[in-house]
Amino acid sequence: MAREFDLVIKALAERYPAHLVQLVRGIPVEKVERMEKEVVAVERESDILLKVMENDYEYLMLLEVQTKAGREMPRRLLEYTAMQHREFKKPVYPVVLNLTGRLQEERYSFDCLDLTVVTFNFRTINLADLPGEHLLHHAPVGIIPLVPLMRHEFPAEEILARCVERIAEAPVEWQADLYLGLAVFSSLRFTREVILKMIEVSKMETSALLDGIREKWIDQGIQQGIQQGIQQGIQQGIQDTILDALEENIGRCPEGLVNSLRAIRDVDTLKMLHRRAVKAKTIDEFVQALHEAVRKSN
Repeated sequence: MAREFDLVIKALAERYPAHLVQLVRGIPVEKVERMEKEVVAVERESDILLKVMENDYEYLMLLEVQTKAGREMPRRLLEYTAMQHREFKKPVYPVVLNLTGRLQEERYSFDCLDLTVVTFNFRTINLADLPGEHLLHHAPVGIIPLVPLMRHEFPAEEILARCVERIAEAPVEWQADLYLGLAVFSSLRFTREVILKMIEVSKMETSALLDGIREKWIDQGIQQGIQQGIQQGIQQGIQDTILDALEENIGRCPEGLVNSLRAIRDVDTLKMLHRRAVKAKTIDEFVQALHEAVRKSN
């Protein structure tokens, strides 16, 4: 799964673990705790592990989140399920949460000679098959960022508008993360223009999660943003990071320099300028690099 989707789904699981369990089980449960930090030795990046208490029955729920299910998924899920069962000596409820497309498999088995060695059952949740309108109104708020990927009879703009309205009803301190999650997952289905029309970048700017994604984009050279999603937000994020580095090194930047930087949209150029900003000792040193970048872009 792409890192930005992985980061966002894990953030939702951190804040709303009971909401994800309710999406799978269809009912509220008494208690849910995340487990990843306790199993670093066997943790896999694409998985979410939760300890659940349901009707006085305690078990582990293993969520494998997929943007597109691959052929190896059942074997990977079997491996990790067995590892967690061995580690904690508790029953494990394995689930594939498929963000796009449809996966019908819910069993994996193999034989060897006269033995049926493994028969492994798991639960598959295809978001594309879920009733989006019903869940939009009745699901807990932590599920709302996933609603655009569900089944709908309404235009994209109306779906997003309704999701934005639901998030606006959440506590203010939760909203930035939820808006960002909505934008990220919506990019799997809707165009950048539709997303930015309905979700202002300013609604996401206070999310600590945006900083984490921004760092990954810079450090790992991700240029396409969120699959034609919030490209404008990516550019602005890198620009902000450049200005932060300059202010840390040489003090507040002149307004003219800020305006020139804001006019640059090419991600490669912004990445180069970020490296220069981190090393710059004087404003003239960075201005020279900025002018050279502008000259080459023209």
